[in-house]
Amino acid sequence: MLSANALTTFISYQIRRSLARKRLLILIASIFLLEIVIYLVLTRLPETLIRPLAGYAWVVGVLAPSTALIHVLALMVGATTSAEEYEVGTADYWLTRPITRLEYFVGNLAGGLTFLSTLILLYSFFAAAISSYVFGPQTGLAVLPTTVLSTIASVLVFYSLGLMVGELLRRSMLATILSGMVFFGSFIAETYLNIVSTINNDPSLLDYVRYLPTWGAVRLASTTTFNGLGAPSIGSVFLQFFTTLGRTGETAALLTNIAAYTAISLAAAWMRLRYTDVTRKSV
Repeated sequence: MLSANALTTFISYQIRRSLARKRLLILIASIFLLEIVIYLVLTRLPETLIRPLAGYAWVVGVLAPSTALIHVLALMVGATTSAEEYEVGTADYWLTRPITRLEYFVGNLAGGLTFLSTLILLYSFFAAAISSYVFGPQTGLAVLPTTVLSTIASVLVFYSLGLMVGELLRRSMLATILSGMVFFGSFIAETYLNIVSTINNDPSLLDYVRYLPTWGAVRLASTTTFNGLGAPSIGSVFLQFFTTLGRTGETAALLTNIAAYTAISLAAAWMRLRYTDVTRKSV
């Protein structure tokens, strides 16, 4: 039986630790700066280009971080959530308290996910607010909660992957680097396969893309958003990038991809914690 008090303690502890990491704060600031720059650029474009976009400007701001930045942040949070505990020796402290390893694992997992969920909620509503202020009343804001929830689900892939690598290696910097290599390697491979498929007119290559971790993570938010809005009704050239990401409409397949990578990563991380010793210098 999981203790609610123990879980609450770990959640608040992990949120405070995340806010104390300078590199995470820099990335968070970059997300909000990206939002501001996007709308600043849009206001400088000709009115003929902006007019079709004006009512859906919130979509650009909400989806932009979900293409890369939020996943990089998620893997960094995951990679450092447990690994830093081993490096500074606090894992020994926590596991000598009257808590179980399962409570320790679930508490750390929930703490990092709560931090990411709060951030996603904040920047999403920030995008909706600033787009309403700059471009006037927005269309389709009823879809925003679905977009937020799908973005939270999408970050599970690289958050859990970072957590797994951090737990296996128990070295935060190395775990962050290796998790980042997986993300960017998958992103580059997916881009390459899409380009080759287009040039050679060979759609069969796209079947391989479905097995990459970025396929579900990057596409889920845009797919659910445009399914809710009705992509054909949106004609702005600035939304074509996101409609391309969401053009499959295969929400179930995207969720399966996310669930598979998340389950495998969390299972490996739990097995490492459950069946190995925990020491400051553990390897």
